[in-house]
Amino acid sequence: SNRLASYINLNNDDAEARPVAVVTGGSSGIGIPTIEALALANMRVVLCARNLDAAKEAVNSLPPSLRGNIRIQKLDLSDMSSIQSAAEEILSTEGASNEIDVLLNNAGVMAPPNREVTAQGLELQFGTNHVGHHMLTRLLLPRINTKGGRIVTVASTAHAFGQLDFQNLNYDPPSSSSSVERQYGAWGAYGQSKLANILFSKGLSDELNNIGADDNQDEAAAVDIKCVSLHPGVIGTNLWRFTPKWTKPFLNAIVADRNIEQGAATNAYCCLVDGGAFEGGEYLMNCAIAEPKEFGKDNLGTLRKKLWVATERLIEEKGFELPKTILGK
Repeated sequence: SNRLASYINLNNDDAEARPVAVVTGGSSGIGIPTIEALALANMRVVLCARNLDAAKEAVNSLPPSLRGNIRIQKLDLSDMSSIQSAAEEILSTEGASNEIDVLLNNAGVMAPPNREVTAQGLELQFGTNHVGHHMLTRLLLPRINTKGGRIVTVASTAHAFGQLDFQNLNYDPPSSSSSVERQYGAWGAYGQSKLANILFSKGLSDELNNIGADDNQDEAAAVDIKCVSLHPGVIGTNLWRFTPKWTKPFLNAIVADRNIEQGAATNAYCCLVDGGAFEGGEYLMNCAIAEPKEFGKDNLGTLRKKLWVATERLIEEKGFELPKTILGK
């Protein structure tokens, strides 16, 4: 298993010392098989969900031997107060004695027909899929394992029809504070949030690479947290023909033999594969590195920087505090 991430130890019997994975949106869709894969890989999973009953049902659908590896955490990503409470609870529970090895930003809202808003008045998809995950990640970062940790954000090929309009990211009606009118369209707004997911992952990778670059080289060298984003979709053909040969045995063991849906395979792969598979900032499809569409490439890095600054400002304008430095040290 030398091709598994450094934090994975399939033979560790000490429940307290098991690596920790925090997963949002774990109670439905590809979240359930993903949690099963992480628990099978001997991880302690914090399943974050808005609906606790659905989360309990999800856990009970898993093999009994795995249920003890999972703790359910209340989290509503469309409410910054809930994000703050959940982060505090995770930091004081798992984060007290352990680092967080994996943060999987998997939850998402898709294409409500009419414009809806979060508790803080942001457009629901941008506010939940992007801003909520940005805030959660920033609050948990001080406890992410700096020697091989992983932050995985689920995006979508839908980023192709997304554009960031920085004059009106929220599709605010013209009467409000926004000067520029922007017509809400369910899929355009979904696309914007998914483009933001890819750019967030790249931007976070940049932020981590910049640690200590100015003054303290040692600290920069000491930080190894890989951030990637992915499209979780399924190809009907044999998924495994796209994966490197050496991953087949472990992916088959963890995913295929358990009939875990293919849609969750890229989630599991990004969370469990050895960190050497990534430099940081990559976008994956079908368990392999892929090219996002033009805006998602952001070759100059300007779009992601602009989004990073705008998002941090949004969170602070809503009255919430983020750690002053990226690792909160």
